[in-house]
Amino acid sequence: MRYAATLDGSSKIITNLTIIITLVILCRQITDVNQEAVKTSVLLFLLIPAILVAACLSPRYYKITAEGVVIKRPLFPITILFDDIVRLRSITEEELGTSSRMLGIGGIFGYLGTYRSAEIGKYQRWCTNRESLVLIESRSRKWVISPSAAEDFVKTMNGIINTANAK
Repeated sequence: MRYAATLDGSSKIITNLTIIITLVILCRQITDVNQEAVKTSVLLFLLIPAILVAACLSPRYYKITAEGVVIKRPLFPITILFDDIVRLRSITEEELGTSSRMLGIGGIFGYLGTYRSAEIGKYQRWCTNRESLVLIESRSRKWVISPSAAEDFVKTMNGIINTANAK
């Protein structure tokens, strides 16, 4: 089964504003007749790669396969095997407590990377919507994702995991 990874309102606003601001700065850089736009050159040197990396690492959809869950991204899809999953449940943003980014992006094309939470500790966050969060605990790490129909996703996954454990 395939579940969409739709952006929430905050991510849409942050993503669109960042792209628009980058385009405005790029236009200013191109049209600068004095050729003294060092500040905008440095800014573009930082913004353009950050936007491209975020776009390439942002989840497009989540897919349940015979082996596990695939977080489909344009670059480097992530597979979480059923054999490694210890626990899976829906959560809310409040249940994560205060989270801080260790190495990640917060808002541009989603909430991506490694985070640390006061409640659950270190986790990988590959989600695009803060309203439909699912926590997957594997033997080695924790993942927070945001499939479009989180309750259905959890129900389907738990059914598959319980069937596999019963064998």
